Amino acid sequence: MSNTEASVVIRLVVEREDIDRLPKRFRMSTSLVPTEAGGEPDLTGFRELQASASGQYSQKELKSLIRSVGDVPIMLVDLRQESHGFVNGMAVNWLDTHNGVNKGLTNEEVQTVNARLLNSLLQEESIRFDYVEGKSVFIEHPIEQPVQVLSEEALAQAEGVQYQRFFVTDHHRPLDAEVDRFIAWVQKLPKGMWLHFHCRGGVGRASTFFCMYDMMNNAVNVSLHDILNRNNAIGGRDFNRIDPNDTYKYEAAQERLAFIRHFYTYCVHNAHNQYETSWSQWNEEQGS
Repeated sequence: MSNTEASVVIRLVVEREDIDRLPKRFRMSTSLVPTEAGGEPDLTGFRELQASASGQYSQKELKSLIRSVGDVPIMLVDLRQESHGFVNGMAVNWLDTHNGVNKGLTNEEVQTVNARLLNSLLQEESIRFDYVEGKSVFIEHPIEQPVQVLSEEALAQAEGVQYQRFFVTDHHRPLDAEVDRFIAWVQKLPKGMWLHFHCRGGVGRASTFFCMYDMMNNAVNVSLHDILNRNNAIGGRDFNRIDPNDTYKYEAAQERLAFIRHFYTYCVHNAHNQYETSWSQWNEEQGS
């Protein structure tokens, strides 16, 4: 499959086989407990956060995730802008070189493209998957019809959990409109809800939103240094480690780190009024 406008090749790949295991890079806010030696970052409010993060999961991996979290209401927070879904329980997506196929599309356009691509799989006599070393699973033989094809929202419904999607380009910080959406959405969450953040690999986007959620709840009482360190301590991204030799990701990583620092400041100044002032409005008032 090719995208002539962007002159890139888009491949349908299997990201995760449907195996009973935990998702890649699965971690929970309850993973760290205070030690007498005090060798860990300030954990104020961390266990109470009721949040976890990972890379993309298959259907059986989602079942394992649900068992690990326990008997609480769970909300899956899908942070992927790229088109993805499930075929016979396997996690699949349409991948280009940098996993940014839908970059520049509106949220509504992404949803339309995603649904069209998933529906197209049901029209094929058999489904053949490409292999991209380091980014997909090798599937030797095509999968013959009939197959089960599900969107992530449909999978969530089938497994008895809730679902919310925010649209973020891989390797990048979220756009301001998505930040506004996220803040407003968090304010309406019912008490006791466990949030599970995920992206493709479970590193950049999942760590970003995990930290944003932590900041919204705890920035008034916990330093930025400790919030970032406790995210890193359970297996999240170390945002301060930026490779200047990675020409594609370097600038985006710098922008994401600057965003995270600025979002922390926003939370410190706006938690007292329950984030009545939106992110975009606050930035406009600050002249930033």
